[in-house]
Amino acid sequence: MFWLFTKKQPKEDKRKDYEQLGKQVMALYDAINPDRVGLYRTAFLKGIVTGVGSIIGATLVIVMLAWFLTLLGHIPFVGPIFDNASDTIQESSQT
Repeated sequence: MFWLFTKKQPKEDKRKDYEQLGKQVMALYDAINPDRVGLYRTAFLKGIVTGVGSIIGATLVIVMLAWFLTLLGHIPFVGPIFDNASDTIQESSQT
C-alpha cells in the first residue's frame, strides 16, 4: 500500500540514483578486494594448507585403524579375521 502514496520520480532522477548506487557498490568492492595478486596468493596458500592437512588427517586415520585392528586381534572369535586384515596391511606397506 505504501507505493500508492509515494510520488513517482522522473526517470532522470532514478538514473542518477542508480549511478550513485553503482558508484557505491564499486567503492565497496574495491574496499573488500584491494588487489588480485593478494587474492591469488591467499587462495594458493589456502589450497596448499588444505592439501597438507588432508594428508596428515588421512595418515592419522590409517594409523588409528591399524592400531584398532591390532587391539581386535586379541578377541577370541573376531581375532583371526582381523589378524588377516592386519597381515594384509603390513604386507602392502612393506612392498
